[in-house]
Amino acid sequence: MNKAIFVGAILLVAGLAGVNFSKGTQQEITFLFENARIVTPNIIELGTSYATPILSNQGNVLVTPNSPEEDMLPSITVDGNGNIVVTWTHEISAMESDVGIAFSTDGGNSFQANVFQLDGYQYYADSAYVEGSKYSSPIVFDGIWGICLEQVYETGNVWLITDVTNPDTYQFISFTEGILPGATYACIEDDSWYWEHTFDMTGPVHFYIDDDQGMDDGWMLFWMHADISSLVYNWDTESVLDTAPAQDPDMACIHDSDPAWSEDDFFYTVAQHINESTGRLEVTYKRCVPVEEDDIEFVAEQFYLAKGDTYDAAHPEVDAQGDKVVVVYMCNDNPFGDWDIKCAYSNDRGQTWGTSTVVEEHPAEEMYPSVYMSGNSVYVVYVKDGNLYLVKSTDGGATWGEPKQINDVDGTVVAEENCLDICSRGIVWTDTRNGNRDIYYAPLPAPLITIDVSGGFGVKATISNTGSEAAENVDWSIDLSGLVFLGKHAEGTIPSLAPGESTTVSPGFVLGIGPTTVTVTAAGVTKTASGFVLGPFVLGLS
Repeated sequence: MNKAIFVGAILLVAGLAGVNFSKGTQQEITFLFENARIVTPNIIELGTSYATPILSNQGNVLVTPNSPEEDMLPSITVDGNGNIVVTWTHEISAMESDVGIAFSTDGGNSFQANVFQLDGYQYYADSAYVEGSKYSSPIVFDGIWGICLEQVYETGNVWLITDVTNPDTYQFISFTEGILPGATYACIEDDSWYWEHTFDMTGPVHFYIDDDQGMDDGWMLFWMHADISSLVYNWDTESVLDTAPAQDPDMACIHDSDPAWSEDDFFYTVAQHINESTGRLEVTYKRCVPVEEDDIEFVAEQFYLAKGDTYDAAHPEVDAQGDKVVVVYMCNDNPFGDWDIKCAYSNDRGQTWGTSTVVEEHPAEEMYPSVYMSGNSVYVVYVKDGNLYLVKSTDGGATWGEPKQINDVDGTVVAEENCLDICSRGIVWTDTRNGNRDIYYAPLPAPLITIDVSGGFGVKATISNTGSEAAENVDWSIDLSGLVFLGKHAEGTIPSLAPGESTTVSPGFVLGIGPTTVTVTAAGVTKTASGFVLGPFVLGLS
């Protein structure tokens, strides 16, 4: 296929970009792409659930109280204010399903849950935190961006949330009917904010599997303009790599600290592929660097990360930090033929790979892994025998510790595609302990690094561990942009930070003049602050 035609795909424009979303404000969306419309869902308040005992948060917390319907396919993220946000599919019948969204303002000790009723059958509801103000873009949005598929009308919905604690700030937009023919999977990830240079639009990227353009469960990316005035989608017709039929997509997003777009702003994609010659399942991998190639068909790096003629590799999930990337998946390449959890890991942005076994027990089925990465630490959750387990690596996925059971009622965890999710603040999963499917939450037993930046005479960064486990070998760096002659860069390693501990680091004596952006990174967490350098003083940091 002619590449120039293929990259263009479809561009739907309804008007000039005229809305400026910014942190802490809520603006009405006035420009929508063709036939998209703002919808107002009916809100059902499920109520508030609490940890037992209250304020201890050591056990499992019900996210979906007072819900006799089926709640499934959970996802979890954290917004810019530290609120935990859980999204799920709320199924009423075979023809009716809605979007569930819950939030916690107290670190997971309690959740306030609502169901948003929309026309048709909503499924694969997913939410992510995006911060468009960090990047070069004429229009930005800072907040929660969510998506879901709609089965009856072959369409989907988008929601934008500037303040998750206030449902009045939630805005729902319905796509054109028939725009997602045969769609079966969808996902959006944190920080999925990129520049589609072919049509010069900037906004979040969504990853779908659907039947558009004659594809049978093919790969498709939606590149959304920040103000929803337009979208571009491109798809994979397999001229480079056989990727369809595909299932269960996932993404992981990487950015550098520079707002300008470069080869250091990219994302990884993985999906399960059915090899129609062998009948085996295999893991397909692609890395997209938008400034170099924004068409998923023609990205330079694409190959099968795990495949075999005599075994299956299925249901991959990907996460990344800096130059490190891990992909976990189910694999049955053992004499018993049961499922184990494997990990492919790389320390050089996927240029070279190693493979490790996360967990392998026989005869047993370890299934449906989800992964979260922080620095060199990798956390994987999975289901075995109706229970949820967590296992940790401290060396980027090369070796693994002993699994720990997370659910506190045996045998009630549902084993199915996308039955669980994990992020920096916790784990969510589908559970049947109440006689129907509910969503439960547990805190992640892990360190949680936070950073505070302060100025005055020089600049200082206070690095704290607010998690439940010690943080070991915390690599940190401080960089000041602009005309800074001394103290422009510093780096080091904190040997250990116990839970509740803090330490202050500094580049030492600073000397400069003019505006500056201070960028502090510790264990993969980044904090930026803008101010002014006047001699040895760093003023007005915010």
